[in-house]
Amino acid sequence: MADRPSHEYIQAGALLQCDKGSLPCPLSVPPRTPTVGGQPWCNTNDRDPVVNRLNFGVCAVTQKACPATCQPTQWQNVQTSVDVAGRPALLDSSFIMCAVGGRLTFLTSGQLV
Repeated sequence: MADRPSHEYIQAGALLQCDKGSLPCPLSVPPRTPTVGGQPWCNTNDRDPVVNRLNFGVCAVTQKACPATCQPTQWQNVQTSVDVAGRPALLDSSFIMCAVGGRLTFLTSGQLV
């Protein structure tokens, strides 16, 4: 029997990378429930450059600092059957596009094993 890929839920501190940014950054989220190991799970509202501290260094498209130019759209490939604080949960396979052309993906889930 072939192994099916499994997905991990994203927690605060998961490492994100933008393919147009110069640096990865940890995803910061406001305190909420549910938590696992004291870390909150992430949901589709976690896309605000200020609240979630999205800083990918310098943007290759604008040649400016990412916090000033990062404008994420909507999360894709989310877990709609799991509710986290009223919104769908994020998975390690979730991604979001930036309005200037970058694709933000997870390098880690933030889960501690």
